[in-house]
Amino acid sequence: MRFARTALGLLLTLAGLVVTLAGAVAAFWLVGPDNTITTGSRQFTSQGLAIITAPDLLDRHGPTLHVTASGDRPVFVGVGQDLDVANYLSGTAHTRLIRFDPPATYGTQEMRGRSANLTPPGELDWWVAQAGGSGRQSVAWPIQDGRYDVVVMNADGTPAVGADVRFGVEVDRAFGICLLVLGAGILALTFGLMLTFRRRSATAPAAAPTRITPVPAIQAAITPGFAGPSPFAPAAAEAAPAYRAPAIKPTEQRESITTAPMLMSPVAVAKAKSPAFLIAVGAVADDEEPGYDETTYAEDAVDPEPVRLRVVEPETVSLEESPEFERSDEAVRKTAALLASGALLLTTTSCGLLPAKNSEAAPETRPAVTLADAQAVVQRYNQLNNQANQARDAKVAETIEANPTLTQTRAGYLIGRKLDAAGKDKSKPFTFTEPQIGAPEFGSYPMRFVVSSGLSTDPGSRQLGVWQRQSAGTPWLLTNTVYPLKSVKLPSMEGLRTPDQADLDSLYSLPSSAATNLAAYLTEGATSANAKLFVPSPGTTTLLERRAKAKVADTKETYIASVSDKFAPSGEPLTFITSTGEALVFVTLTEQYLQRVEPGSNAYWTSGEATAFSSMVKYTQTLHQDYLYQAALVIPTKATGGTIRVLSIDGQLVGAGGS
Repeated sequence: MRFARTALGLLLTLAGLVVTLAGAVAAFWLVGPDNTITTGSRQFTSQGLAIITAPDLLDRHGPTLHVTASGDRPVFVGVGQDLDVANYLSGTAHTRLIRFDPPATYGTQEMRGRSANLTPPGELDWWVAQAGGSGRQSVAWPIQDGRYDVVVMNADGTPAVGADVRFGVEVDRAFGICLLVLGAGILALTFGLMLTFRRRSATAPAAAPTRITPVPAIQAAITPGFAGPSPFAPAAAEAAPAYRAPAIKPTEQRESITTAPMLMSPVAVAKAKSPAFLIAVGAVADDEEPGYDETTYAEDAVDPEPVRLRVVEPETVSLEESPEFERSDEAVRKTAALLASGALLLTTTSCGLLPAKNSEAAPETRPAVTLADAQAVVQRYNQLNNQANQARDAKVAETIEANPTLTQTRAGYLIGRKLDAAGKDKSKPFTFTEPQIGAPEFGSYPMRFVVSSGLSTDPGSRQLGVWQRQSAGTPWLLTNTVYPLKSVKLPSMEGLRTPDQADLDSLYSLPSSAATNLAAYLTEGATSANAKLFVPSPGTTTLLERRAKAKVADTKETYIASVSDKFAPSGEPLTFITSTGEALVFVTLTEQYLQRVEPGSNAYWTSGEATAFSSMVKYTQTLHQDYLYQAALVIPTKATGGTIRVLSIDGQLVGAGGS
């Protein structure tokens, strides 16, 4: 029992010492009162454009990640989804951190590629956390489930990156848990020392041999006439006893009872130390079956008939089987169980703080843009678009627009400079007001979002446009835009998404077929067989009427033999699915208005917008005008039926000439 207690004490002492040291180190060196576990500052360099972490390094979510960096040049620190970071740095030279072994060992991999300057990272809006500039830059980001990368690069997007970087993870209640570990270690250490060095109780002296003396009742039974000593008679100091029991031989003495274990009760100890006692069993016949453990005979001078006495041993059990031993052993077990329960509770509490493993198994996607970022994009467009319009500067327009809108803008500026060289007829500044954003989710680039907004200079119309980012390193550009009347019902921007095959199969018409049928409808006019497939917008009806009148007027000219007008779809339609299941489709169309010249005649453009592209050049065979149109359609589902609605169709002359 003492060995078990000592062993348990030594084990608790050792464990308590280790836990105490670990708790102290964790609480006051690794973590600290800010609950943040930090690595030492490390100098990272790259001949490429960035230093990034592999997405597998951030494979848990929940705590807050802290990244601090500083360098000789202005530095940028950002956290972004891997789909954005990978696209941004695609094909470039950079350094990737692929392994981290605590406390501060990193494994890196050099990625080869081009070293041309990138778009400054601070100009991009897809970072979930970012900081950039001179001096020390820090970001704090609650780690999300998914694939994310940490990026450190020069703030201007140039190569040759060098920075001192420090990482930290802030775990809620980490400091308190460390203090709890420290306290548990101190308790275990204290209890272990108590068990190890507690002294045993002093061993009781061995009991002296007990001389068996006949009691008066027994003497009276075996000695006739013996009355026994009177309790009132004085004792005779030198009187010889009438009877003396034979001395017990040393071999007949009972062994003394050793001291009980420390944890036995006082009653049990007294019982264990008590000597054997005698009980008289009376005279028995000589032929009685003896059944005694030990027999002593007493003789008398008068009547020597023996009286058989039996020495009755107290009932004894082994120490291991005694209730006192069981209770002491139970105490040790309860102590061990209590400590084990505390350790289990501490472990469970600590494990509860362990960040959860990333579990997103679906393909990684995200909304193309946040609401705030989309509004910032529209606001930036308003500012730069008015600046470009006033100066008729296509270079400025290129920073905010892409084709087909940019093609229309360039043509408009060219015509304006031709017909209004003095600049007296410039368009009034305007803005897109109260933009409503539809931001579908994408898992790759290009990404797009849709905006429906009002017009500050035309309360009767609205603007419906698509902004696109071709890659992670390019700005948002307006690619498609139409201007439906306010009386035309537009689909809601909420819940807008990109189509899958099931969405396309449920539509009344495929977007590509709708674009082809619309081109045929516009080419053939209001009497076209395809007219029944569409509900035209007011602008569509006006366009058809104007073209019909132009054909009649032009064929009356003596130098014009015939006129043809042909529309054709251009490129793939951009399709979005609304919350009702309908498709919002943006279509691009081209138109060539062709006039055939009478043989022997000459024809040339003498006035109008066409002169911006061909002025006073004589043609003998044909004259042509080229237009670029943008249209927005709503295609219903098969379940709802109906026809395709044309929300708006807006065109711009983009070329003219002849042959």
